[in-house]
Amino acid sequence: MMNNTNQEQQQQNQLQDAHLEDDEIQRLVLEAPWFRSCQRLCAYISCSVLREVDTAKVLAESLANPAEDGNLQMRKKLYVPRVEDKNRNMRMLNISRLDDLIANSMDILEPAPVDGDGNEREDVMQANDPVDLFILPGLAFDRSGRRLGRGGGYYDNLLTNYKALAEARNWKQPLLVALSYSVQIVDEESISVTPSDVPVDALVSPSGVIPISSVALERMTV
Repeated sequence: MMNNTNQEQQQQNQLQDAHLEDDEIQRLVLEAPWFRSCQRLCAYISCSVLREVDTAKVLAESLANPAEDGNLQMRKKLYVPRVEDKNRNMRMLNISRLDDLIANSMDILEPAPVDGDGNEREDVMQANDPVDLFILPGLAFDRSGRRLGRGGGYYDNLLTNYKALAEARNWKQPLLVALSYSVQIVDEESISVTPSDVPVDALVSPSGVIPISSVALERMTV
């Protein structure tokens, strides 16, 4: 009985620590100049069961209408993921409100392919303008930019395709930023990589923003 009580208390403490880190990580993102200035972004829909940093506040802020608060900044255009099959095919579709999200068969929120009026949602790969920022999840990260996903390769496949599209259209490459709990940052070379793995430009953890690539060092104000 004592062991069960200790285990339950430990789990509660871990959940509380994660909640505090969620708030701090999102605060750092929301206050960052590179987030505030971006006009179009792709961001994941967090799932606590998957041990992902919460993105609820980031999504809500991206979809907010700044004009209502007297802010002259333009509203951001937000794309969120929809998994199409088990063959690494994932799309980023535009949504205009959180009510556009529905639970899939795994109880993970994602956008329906069409909106309430029956119109197809815009796919980021067919958009006429580039995105400035990708906000990415993961299981573990190191300070050289390596990201450990869930083994499906969905994000690496999407990022590879989008980076090739940006290069073909002579667009500036998007900033790739991963959100990480403290315990998810591991020693360098602890994460094995393959040629198809796409490194991130920067990490955001509760201790701050960690720029990694030359792109991040150029664009981020730390």
